[in-house]
Order: sequence, then structure tokens, then C-alpha cells
Amino acid sequence: MWQTFIAFDFETTGFSAMGAEIIEIGAVRFDAKGNVLGTFEQLIKPAFGIKPEAQAVNGISEAMVANCPSLDMVMPQFMMFLGAPEQNILIAHNAAKFDIKFLAMACARTGMPLPDHRIVDSIDLCIRCIPKPHNLPSVCRRLGITSGGHRALGDAMAVMHVVLRLGSKHPDIWQSLPVYYAEEFGIEPIDVPIELEEWEACCDPLQEIEFIYHVGSSPGEVRRVIPRGFFEYKDTEYMTGLCLRDHRLKTFDVLLMTDIRIPEDGLSDVMRAASEAFAQDAGLEGHIPEKPSGQPVTNVKVRIPMSTEEYSAIWTTIAVFVLVVALDGFKLLGLLTKEFGMTGFVVFFCGVGALWVFMFIIINPLNGIMDSFLGPHSR
Repeated sequence: MWQTFIAFDFETTGFSAMGAEIIEIGAVRFDAKGNVLGTFEQLIKPAFGIKPEAQAVNGISEAMVANCPSLDMVMPQFMMFLGAPEQNILIAHNAAKFDIKFLAMACARTGMPLPDHRIVDSIDLCIRCIPKPHNLPSVCRRLGITSGGHRALGDAMAVMHVVLRLGSKHPDIWQSLPVYYAEEFGIEPIDVPIELEEWEACCDPLQEIEFIYHVGSSPGEVRRVIPRGFFEYKDTEYMTGLCLRDHRLKTFDVLLMTDIRIPEDGLSDVMRAASEAFAQDAGLEGHIPEKPSGQPVTNVKVRIPMSTEEYSAIWTTIAVFVLVVALDGFKLLGLLTKEFGMTGFVVFFCGVGALWVFMFIIINPLNGIMDSFLGPHSR
């Protein structure tokens, strides 16, 4: 039996390593006698939020990770905790189908080399020692071990106790357990593909690219994406990046991306806002630089601000329309009062109150819509 182990666990925003993100890492280093030699625990702020269904599983909310570091900042710390491959063996429950893929994808997205550690799946140990079911909560209940409650460090500690309990009862079982390596799963970080050399030359991590993608939900549609990382999987090159249409981390097959270019019109207001938000989520400092002087600027739409007189004229027209409606309202009041008495009177003014609240609620959005289409009015 190996002398030093590291049990680890990831909490994520989904089940697919291609599209989901790690939002918590937990790990515990221990020896064969059960001595805890160190722990690692860190919440991570994802680039694209936490869906309710993910929060329902692990209880991690967006508020909990709002001020936490990004994956870029956490992964180097976690890799240091893993230590030398010849000294530590990694263990995770369901590692072969889940944790190793997320570990490899996290390395690909952050540009870090894959770890060379031996990895054991504690489910393989459970299969050889106890009957089904083999999910971690069930195994913990059967062995009288406190479950981790779907939090990373708690689950990692539970895996440690499972391994120690079963390993002590079946000391020879270790020789028959399969050993996995992260590189076996085919996910390997790569340099920027030749198709994106122009983007690489910009030296701006927030520079977006524009391309036509020939598969997915909208094949043949122009996409705008901020590249995030590049990796190879089963001899195919992929790019991960922030899709500015869906505000989600997506994975693209580089061979199916055509007409790749840097948008000539620069970052629009919407794209700039999305890029700045992405920078904050990713833990990147600084801001998006302005387009360097001396370069031609094309396809720029100029919005001419409205004058105060134009703005007032529009609102005067709206006021006249409301007044006409009000005059008809008095006729309606008289009709209701004559027909239903006090009940008609109350119903009328309840309706007027509801209309007033409705107008109050939509006045600011209406103001914003006018600014969007006609330009902000000068004050």
C-alpha cells in the first residue's frame, strides 16, 4: 500500500467537463495510518454563474462565490498542493468518469500541464469490497462514516475514511485496482492554433474574435467569442471561450470555425460590457484598451444625442394622448356610477390606480428604450 495519498473532490456547475465549471476544490493529504498531513479547500467564482439545479445539489450559491478567486488563480495553488507525482497518489470517488476529466479540462483552460500522478478511483475499491450501491453517500452510511454533504472538502474527507476503512480490511486489494493517469483521457493543453495567430498577436486576453461556426444550435451563424484556452482531445483541436451571445463558456472545434477574424468595428458597448464582466469573473486586472490611434476605424455607428426640445416634444405628445384617454375616463366614471352606484365608483378608481402604478413601472424602461433608439437627450 502506498504511503501518502491525496483524496480530492470537485463541486461543479454541471456534469459535462466540456461545458461546466469547477466551483469548489477540496483535498486532504494523509498517510496509511490515517494521519492528516494537510488540507486544501477553496471556493471558485465561475465565469458564467451557477444554475439553480447545480445549487440544489451542492448548496453553493452565486453569493457565496461572489468574492472568490477565479480558476486561473486557484489551479496553480492546487497543483502545488498535489506535490510530486512519485510521492503522492490521488484518489477520488468516481474519478474515472468525472473528476479526472474535470481536472484535465481545468488544466487545459488555465494552460497548465497535466499532472503525472497515479490516480485511483475509490469506486473500484468499493466494487471489490462491498455490494451495491456504490455512490459515496450510500457507502458512507453502510460503513458508519459521516458523509461530506456534496461539499468538496467534506467529500474528500469521506473518501479518505472509506479508503482507510476498506483498505485495512482488505490490505491485498490494492494490487488489483486499476491506476489511471490524466493524460489517458486525451485532454491536453496546446498552444494557440495557427488559425488564431492574428488573435494571439493582439496580446490582449479580452480581445474577441468573430467566426462562422458550422455545427451546434445555429450552424452557419456568425459567433463572437473571447478565447479562453486551447486543448486537444482525441486528435482534435478545441477552443474554449466566452460566447458573447449566450454569456456562457463554450467549446468549439477549431476545424469547424471558418472566416476567423478580428472584428473591424472594435468592441461595441454591449461587447465591452460583457468583456469587462468577463475580466472581473476571470480575475484579470486592467481594462480593455482603446483602439490604437493611426488605425482606420470602419463600420462605426454614431449616435447623435437628442436635443432637449426634441425630447420634450415627444413627451408632450404622450401627455396629450394620456389627457384624451382621461377625458373618456370621466365619461366611463359617470356611466359606472349611474349603473352600479358606489360599487362602480370604487371599481373605476381601483382601475385608475392600477393604471398609474403600471405607468410608473414602465416609465423608466420606456425612457431607456427611447434612449436606445433615438439617443440620449442632452441636458
